[in-house]
Amino acid sequence: MWLTNNLQVSLTHLKTTPKIIKYGFMDSKFGRMLLGLTTIAKGAKRCDAICVLYFIQENEIATLKEVQQRWPNVEFMEDAEAIDQVIEILSIDKENTAAIDVAVVGTDLQFAVWNELIKLKAGKTLTYSELAELVERPKAVRAVANAVAKNEVSILIPCHRIVSKSGAVKYHWGAKLKSDLLAYEAK
Repeated sequence: MWLTNNLQVSLTHLKTTPKIIKYGFMDSKFGRMLLGLTTIAKGAKRCDAICVLYFIQENEIATLKEVQQRWPNVEFMEDAEAIDQVIEILSIDKENTAAIDVAVVGTDLQFAVWNELIKLKAGKTLTYSELAELVERPKAVRAVANAVAKNEVSILIPCHRIVSKSGAVKYHWGAKLKSDLLAYEAK
């Protein structure tokens, strides 16, 4: 499974940390991933939104523990059925497909950065400085880089498309994976 070309992301800025994250695992073109969901209000309805999407590095247990450390005071509940429904949505490659809901917790600057990241098309990259300009904080390059690093939803909020001016390849899940993702998207 890999994300469709027509996939759109709709970001919701959560005001508080979720109490419960439903989670499960999925296979992708670039390895196994942990997927976490939280329930959000969307108009008069409630729906599941992705709030965690991590590549598995060592093993599933180690990755789950890492995520739990980053989300203290949140109850994690395994829910294969909810995860399977989202995987199906991620896999549909039709035009006019509804946007996938993604929920994030962060500062206003972090939300602005993540909002710019979802606009960045596959095959395109930006430097941290260029991203800082886009969020109208040209002198806050470090804070912008920190916001990129705090992204909990890899791929859907494509932090791998932000590159260093120096050419250094930094990525939470390793330089090789980042290089592989960028090479794949450049095709």
